[in-house]
Amino acid sequence: MTNQEFIKDLLSPERQEAVDPFLVMTFMPIEAYDHVADIGCGPGYFSIPMAKHLVYGKLYALDVSEDMLDALRERVAEASLGNVEIMECGPTDFPVPAGSLDGVFLAFVTHYNEDRVAFLKATTELLRPGGWCTVLEFYRKETEHGPPLHMRIEPAELRQMAREAGLDFRSLRDFNGDQYMAVFRKRR
Repeated sequence: MTNQEFIKDLLSPERQEAVDPFLVMTFMPIEAYDHVADIGCGPGYFSIPMAKHLVYGKLYALDVSEDMLDALRERVAEASLGNVEIMECGPTDFPVPAGSLDGVFLAFVTHYNEDRVAFLKATTELLRPGGWCTVLEFYRKETEHGPPLHMRIEPAELRQMAREAGLDFRSLRDFNGDQYMAVFRKRR
């Protein structure tokens, strides 16, 4: 699959039926004045709705792929959003000051990292004490879409990794039997 095909797949209406970004936001502790990073933002499937919600805040959209960021730049311009800063990042190198964010959003990206605890620690460092981290992931079972089984993370595994990264568990929500959302808070 080419990057352009992958981008089209990420923005498809079928994806919205499985995981509606507006529904996801209703279960997140996001506030209109928050400063939030969408790490692994891709073409902005979640970034655009979050930026619209952050009417007094700011969204940092980070990704390792310039193709994804280019697609997001087009979508941000079309939506006339002035509160989005789009930046390229590394796997654990994020160009956002430590302790500056109210929230971090990680949609289906944690499983891509070889050292998942180091990835979560790097994201936790961006948060203010008490800041929130919302993670979306796939259950470890066969599904039509998603990563191979060996890359998937069960909720209990994610909770343990998050604990090691300095995050306390707050809630877990199933979305469609294949994907789930976990919310954590940085320790004060």
